[in-house]
Amino acid sequence: MSRRSRSRLATLPAACALGALLFACGGGAPAPANVILVTLDTTRPDYLGTYGARVPTPAFDRIADEGARFEMAISASAVTPVSHATILTGKYPYTHGLRVSSAHGGFRLPRSQKTLAQTLKARGYSTGAVHSAFPVSGYFGFDRDFDRFESFDGARMREDGSTEWDVGELQRRSDETTDIALAMLAELREPFFLWIHYWDPHDPDVLPPPEYLADVPRATTPGGPHPHDELYAAEVRYLDAQFGRLLDGLDAHGLAQRTHVTVTADHGQGLSDGLARHGWALHRMVYQEQIRVPLLMRGPGIAAGVRVPDLVRTADIVPTLLDYLGFEPAEAYDGTTLRGLVEGGAEEPRSAYADQINDYDMNAAMKEQRPDAKFLYCVMDREWKLIYRPHMPAQSELFHLAEDPGEERDLFAERPDVAERLLQQLAERRPWVLAPFEPDAEGYEDIRAMLESLHYTGSDLGDNVWAWTCPRHPDFRTSDDLRRHAECGAALVPVLERP
Repeated sequence: MSRRSRSRLATLPAACALGALLFACGGGAPAPANVILVTLDTTRPDYLGTYGARVPTPAFDRIADEGARFEMAISASAVTPVSHATILTGKYPYTHGLRVSSAHGGFRLPRSQKTLAQTLKARGYSTGAVHSAFPVSGYFGFDRDFDRFESFDGARMREDGSTEWDVGELQRRSDETTDIALAMLAELREPFFLWIHYWDPHDPDVLPPPEYLADVPRATTPGGPHPHDELYAAEVRYLDAQFGRLLDGLDAHGLAQRTHVTVTADHGQGLSDGLARHGWALHRMVYQEQIRVPLLMRGPGIAAGVRVPDLVRTADIVPTLLDYLGFEPAEAYDGTTLRGLVEGGAEEPRSAYADQINDYDMNAAMKEQRPDAKFLYCVMDREWKLIYRPHMPAQSELFHLAEDPGEERDLFAERPDVAERLLQQLAERRPWVLAPFEPDAEGYEDIRAMLESLHYTGSDLGDNVWAWTCPRHPDFRTSDDLRRHAECGAALVPVLERP
């Protein structure tokens, strides 16, 4: 194993051979299916062939052809730890409690939150995880209930006793990740849960082999030697090739027919079209190019070639997998199973939620360029989308996605009826973060430095003062107003206190 691949590993339980024989020999209920969850960092659906990319991505396209493709899947956040917490828990950030990537608190999944790993481990699954970058490491609380957790969460001590993070160990390319995943696949006993995280499209620091860059035009840009869009596409294609090796490994081990494979992303990326439309080429915003993600599912019980046009959420992944495995929900989820949609049933339309608490995040320096992004709360249905800015509510945005999928025409002022309806839905969720996070762990300064090395830029915490009002009564400002508010029965919505 290379130097970059080293990490702290938990030991597989000793139980395994007898358990595997019992599962294989029959005489009881059939063994539950295995589960592989693949999360692609910073990956937009429109760069996969199955979603219409110019160049095919054969491995990802294969999962779509052999299973279900969800056309409109929405992430809960456009920052890696927050969005992964939703994928793993089936809950939104205001429920699971991981709200930022770096702060005095609020950056770690609370131990009270149950993940898919914990739920499956309690049902006899062996569990493993292979990660490609620090932002999904054990520091953020993701390592619990894994028998083996291959990740970037080690530190070494300087002679003076302080902690130094080894920047050279912070990310690995997808070929290394796949090598480790294939080795782990051979070790995990069935049934197993394996989570694989790939990082390649996030940044240009670790590039694909030269043959993947042959068609990338050379140019001088602030971000590096290649235009970002073309380099991003090359990284996605290389990632697809490595994912294809994983699928080949499943086939070689005879596991494909009894394994659920789910592919999604934590968030997208603005790229050049996001820059042109919304003035932002990266993530940490909540426009569609940042929060619409791929979602592909293949496995026992899922018919081939299913296409689901309905709005779905990454919060739906956990309850969907438990449904297909035949397990009762382990607890209450914000997401709901997608099985009915996959099987063609009629359901009540879903709404989706996303947020960015950038002003209370130490690694969100982008707010200096985009003060309108300090606080972003988003709620949407299949037709309409609201981006609410409580610190500058007049700059909130409303888009009619059914007619304007590129979010180019803001209707917030023109359609107050729709804006109020969505504001009411937003307020009912009670998602607000009203003050900087209180310290809940040591070492956050080290984490801040580590994130900066991965191009997450540092920033100071905001000192916003909040008050409460409601969309029907924007003049409510005092405690007396709040008492009157209870009588009117309208939902609460926060706005930044104004003179």
